[in-house]
Amino acid sequence: MIIGVDLGTSNIKAGTIVDGSFYSSKYGYNTYYQGDTVEQDPTDYLKGTIYCLKNLLAKIKSQEKPEAIVFSGHSPSLVPVDQQGKALSRAIIWQDKRAFKEAELINEKLGFKINASFNEAKILWLKNNKPDLYNATYKFLQPKDFIIGCLTNRFLIDGSAASTMATYDRKQQDFALLQSLGLEIRKMPALVQSSFVIDGIVSEYADALGIDKGIKIVAGGIDAFCEALGCGIYDEKQMGEMTGTSTCVFSCSEQAQYADYEPPYHVIEGKHLNVLPLSCSGGTIEWFITRILEKRMDPNILKEFNDSLLTTPPASNLIFIPYIMGARSPYWDDSAKGCFIGLNKDDSIRTMYRSVLEGLAFDLRQNIELLDEKEEISRVYTTGGGSKNEGWLQIKADVCNRVFCRTKYNDGAILGDVILGEYSIGKRDIKSSIEEYVIVEKTFKPRKEYVEKYNETYSIFKEVYNHLRTDFQLLCKVKKCR
Repeated sequence: MIIGVDLGTSNIKAGTIVDGSFYSSKYGYNTYYQGDTVEQDPTDYLKGTIYCLKNLLAKIKSQEKPEAIVFSGHSPSLVPVDQQGKALSRAIIWQDKRAFKEAELINEKLGFKINASFNEAKILWLKNNKPDLYNATYKFLQPKDFIIGCLTNRFLIDGSAASTMATYDRKQQDFALLQSLGLEIRKMPALVQSSFVIDGIVSEYADALGIDKGIKIVAGGIDAFCEALGCGIYDEKQMGEMTGTSTCVFSCSEQAQYADYEPPYHVIEGKHLNVLPLSCSGGTIEWFITRILEKRMDPNILKEFNDSLLTTPPASNLIFIPYIMGARSPYWDDSAKGCFIGLNKDDSIRTMYRSVLEGLAFDLRQNIELLDEKEEISRVYTTGGGSKNEGWLQIKADVCNRVFCRTKYNDGAILGDVILGEYSIGKRDIKSSIEEYVIVEKTFKPRKEYVEKYNETYSIFKEVYNHLRTDFQLLCKVKKCR
C-alpha cells in the first residue's frame, strides 16, 4: 500500500487505493489574507498531516501495512525554519504579492521574467524587510518539505520544485545565482530527485501514527506535477489540466513549447513538463459565492448554480475578467484585477455566475493554446475538485473546442503520489501503474453551435483585457497613495 499526502492551498488530503477502492481523508486550514500578503500557519500543515494519516488508516482497516508515504504540495510557497526544523513564521504562499518590487529588481538584474509569486522574490523581500527573520532562517522550505523535515529531520527540495525557480542552474544543479542577489546559497535545502526515498521516520511520529518507523518517505513533487502524473501525462502529445483553488495546464515534452527556456523537470526522471499555472479558478468561484452572494460554500449551493448552467444561455454580452488575485500565465501581471464588463438590467446572479465560469474557461484556453499552438492535441485530461462540476467542464469543452476527459479518481495529486511511490520503491514501472489507475470516467465534447459563439467572445475577452492593463496599473498607484 502506497499513501499519498497532498498539501493543497485550502486543505490537506491523504489517500490510497486498496483493492480497487479509493480511500481518502481531508483536513482544512485557514489562509490569512491582508492586502498583498497571503499566509498560512505551518503548524496546521503538521496537524493536518497527522490527522489525515490516522483517519485514513482507521478507514482502511486493512491488514496490509503501508510501504511508503509520498508527498506533494502547493508551490511556490515558502516556510522559513530553524536548525531543528521549527517554522519561524507563517508560510508565505504562492498567492502572496508583497514581493512585486523584488521581482521587478530580479528581472532587471538577471533578465528574468518572474513575478512576486516566485520564491527567490519572497526570500529577497524577507532580507530587505525582515532581516532578523532572514538571518535566523536555517533553510527555506516548501510546505510539503516542511512536513518531510518534521517527520525525518531531513531538509530537501525536489527537482520539480527546484527547476521552477529562475535562480536554479540546470547545468551546475545549484542555486549559485542567488549570490548575485545578495542571498545565501546555504539557506537552500539539499536537492534530490522526486523519487528520492528516505528510510524511516522519527519515533515520535511513528508512535503517534501507529506505523512502522522504518516506513519509506518519498520526496514527491509540486502538486500540479503529481496531478499531471495522476492524469497519465507521461508521453509526448498529451495534455491535462488540474483545477482546485487554482488551475494548472500541463503537457509532457522534452522541448519547451511556450518559451525559450527548458521546461521544468517532471516528477519522473528524464521527463519534462510544460506547465502553466493560472490564477485563482476554484478560488474565484468560492469568492463569488461567499463574497458576492454572501452564502456558505456547500454542495447544495453549488448544485443549484451548476444546474442553472443548463438553462442559462452562453456567450452573452457579459464578460468576466477573472484576475481577482492578479494574473499568472500568460500575462504574469500582478496589477491585474477582476471585473464584469457589459452588465445590464437583464443580467441576473445566474448570468453573472455563468460569465465567471466562462471567463475562467477563456483564461484556460489562452494557456492551452500556448502549449499546443498547432492544435495537435484534441483531448484534455482533467482532474481535481473542479472536475466534479460538469456544467463547467462542458463550458471548457465548448470554449476550448477540445474533448475534456474526466478521470475516475479526481484527487489527481494523490493518484500521482501513488504512481510515483510504486515507481520509487521499485514496486512496478510507471506505465503499468497508469494503465491500472488512470481511467476515463466521462467525456465532454464541444458543441459546434457553442464553439462558434465562444470563438467571437474569446477574441473580445482578450481585447478587453489588453485595454484594461493600463487601468489596472493606475489603480495600483491609487492604492499606494493610501
